[in-house]
Amino acid sequence: MPQIPSELTQNAVQNFLNSQFNKKTEKEQRQLEKAKESGSSDQIATLQEKLSKEQEKYSSAIWLENAANKMAKQLYFGTHISKGVHPDAKGDNISFQSNHHLPIEIVGSHSIKSDYIDANGNAAALPLAAFFDFVVGEFANKQVKIRDLILEDNADFIASLSSDQTIATNYHQAFKEALQNTVTSPITHERNKQILWATNSNVAGSIEDLSYHNIVPLYPSVLTHKLYQRINTLKYSEENKEAQENRFKKTAEQKPYVTLSDLASVQLGGTKPQNVSLLMSKQGGRNYLLPSIPPTFSQRYLFNVSKSTRTIFNKNLVYHCYKPIEQCFQVVRSPKNTVDIRDARKFAIDEILHILFSVSTYIKNTYPAGWSKDYQLDDNQKLWLDPLRANLEGEEKFAEDREELEWHLEIYRQFANWLNKLIQDKFPHLKHDTGKPEYNEWRREIIDMTKQYKRAGKGVFL
Repeated sequence: MPQIPSELTQNAVQNFLNSQFNKKTEKEQRQLEKAKESGSSDQIATLQEKLSKEQEKYSSAIWLENAANKMAKQLYFGTHISKGVHPDAKGDNISFQSNHHLPIEIVGSHSIKSDYIDANGNAAALPLAAFFDFVVGEFANKQVKIRDLILEDNADFIASLSSDQTIATNYHQAFKEALQNTVTSPITHERNKQILWATNSNVAGSIEDLSYHNIVPLYPSVLTHKLYQRINTLKYSEENKEAQENRFKKTAEQKPYVTLSDLASVQLGGTKPQNVSLLMSKQGGRNYLLPSIPPTFSQRYLFNVSKSTRTIFNKNLVYHCYKPIEQCFQVVRSPKNTVDIRDARKFAIDEILHILFSVSTYIKNTYPAGWSKDYQLDDNQKLWLDPLRANLEGEEKFAEDREELEWHLEIYRQFANWLNKLIQDKFPHLKHDTGKPEYNEWRREIIDMTKQYKRAGKGVFL
């Protein structure tokens, strides 16, 4: 902690009490000013008496005695709170401090540097949390709060708590114990979750031989509050709002802006988030949930295009689509034409198209711009699978061709012909029965799927 002038530490308590008194009596002080202006002696006397009583409550002797001997025992501080799991849980809160260096891939409370600490308990004791959080000043680009002085055993601050050094030491000890909230015998509650974690599963011969750690997960309210503030800053800052609005203004400066997709929220504490904790009350009980999406794994050489390849509708694609193609063949074998059979056929065709579009995305993202120049690939497929070639110098003709839509239609035609030929080769006796109607059906399927991808923001032909 940076060096702090003695004057500030010695006056920290009085400055806090003055701010609390002014906040509490702001209305009465305004009324007193008006009464003095109007010369209403009765009203002046009434307001002065009321303010005098409030002033007495906020005298350092009375307030500190109440805070140290009552509030400190009624408020429970921590970075991880029990009531975040369930508002009726009466388990212990914990103040977390990481004693180990953890890899950056593991995200948790250790990942952030936060000046916040949470608390819950008797609502009447919440002024103590405001006391601990009161900013004494800013030094070396760091805010110093009263709780920092308490935890650092600042001698000037301790001396300011009382003229009696014994009382001052006792007050300081009570405040420090409340802040640290050291738990020697952890208490859980029936509303808390409990996880039995086996510690010897690799050597135990039977279930009876297993040993366990009983893990009680607590809500990381300081971490979630940090996330809440960060998201609000990103979403609702004036800079971000202005950048979004400027999208539609031709003369305005265009700047990047933040958009958070698939963001959800969960409400904790119902209509009384203050029953959960202090930070939860500041959030109105609202907690953001980021999308929990499984990672996307890309396999190297997922689809190889050789220089002599004339079309991607070849044996390589058949190999990648083997399972849905076999499902399609099973439908063809069926003598019936029920709703279930038609649904099974559509499902198989959709799976083939998903794989085809994944292959096209892989090629576009993996192969360098202009890769198709030296390949024997069909020109329409070059326009599809090598989009960045249009940005290269000397490729103006390629860019113009790509702006046209005829090649889209050719891709539809090639897909329909390819699937028809697969069926005809598999079932030679049905060769004459698999013709124009089937071709039109496969073509309609790829057109519909292309539109679905476009609506989802995953343009197939971009």
